[in-house]
Amino acid sequence: MLLTNLGSIGMKWLENVVAGVDFSECSGAALSQAVRLATAHGGAAHPVCILDTGFVIEIEKTLSTVRAGIREPLIADAKRAWEAFRAKVQGAAALPIHVEVNERVEGTMRYADKVGAGLLVLGAFGEKKPDVGIGTMASGCVRHAGCDVLLVRDTQRGPFKSVLACVDFSENSRRALEKAAAIAANDKAALHVLHVYHGVTNVFPFFSSVVESWIQAVGDDEARAKEALEEFVAKVPAASGLKPALHVTGSATHGGALINFAKSSGAELLVLGTRGATNLRERMLGSTAERVLKGASCSILAVKP
Repeated sequence: MLLTNLGSIGMKWLENVVAGVDFSECSGAALSQAVRLATAHGGAAHPVCILDTGFVIEIEKTLSTVRAGIREPLIADAKRAWEAFRAKVQGAAALPIHVEVNERVEGTMRYADKVGAGLLVLGAFGEKKPDVGIGTMASGCVRHAGCDVLLVRDTQRGPFKSVLACVDFSENSRRALEKAAAIAANDKAALHVLHVYHGVTNVFPFFSSVVESWIQAVGDDEARAKEALEEFVAKVPAASGLKPALHVTGSATHGGALINFAKSSGAELLVLGTRGATNLRERMLGSTAERVLKGASCSILAVKP
């Protein structure tokens, strides 16, 4: 079944999907999802393995007096390992792999740019399961990639059963919702849409009749948030056509609320936009996205502006 009703996100999103491979269990899940999503859209999956320059240099220093030229043999060994690794992933048996020695983030980004990737898929892991968390390589790719990045749990090799789109009514969250809807439609998954709002509360450490009047004048925060969410989703045909379940919740911290809702609802894929406006780090990722990436217990699709 091909992904349909993609709306304004265009038809190139899944034409070229890059999968980062390090021969770990979680990179096997990433490869499986990359192949599955690319195939569903008639696209191509491009596995890539980056052998970290730092490790290679250390080996070269140690073996320099007894063996010359270790890089080509290392690359050849990785390609031989690929033969067995790809055989375990449905649809990957005929795929070649690109292997090079480079800094891992830089090498992955460069290769993704070279093939015109619309999506980069990486494995996600964490020391405290079931929380996923992400390593420094994955976080670097999410922060610097020019394309969307999907972080996949090591157990998530098949279709997603429940997709959660997180929206803040921005243009990028609209794109996130469109892509969440596209995946939900393809996987026949339940689609949930969540908006976290800041409730109006007393910000002073004492009671004030002025603040009380302000709260009453503002009205029902939850009702207004629900109405705004309904209007937002109605303007995204790809999502409204699926009749998603809409949710709003009030919280002082957006990231924590998204993580808690994803856990309580059993979401297998959380989709959110990455954006920010306060400093360079925030512009690349965004504080809410960073919190979710560190604490979520499901797969995550980070949609770039």
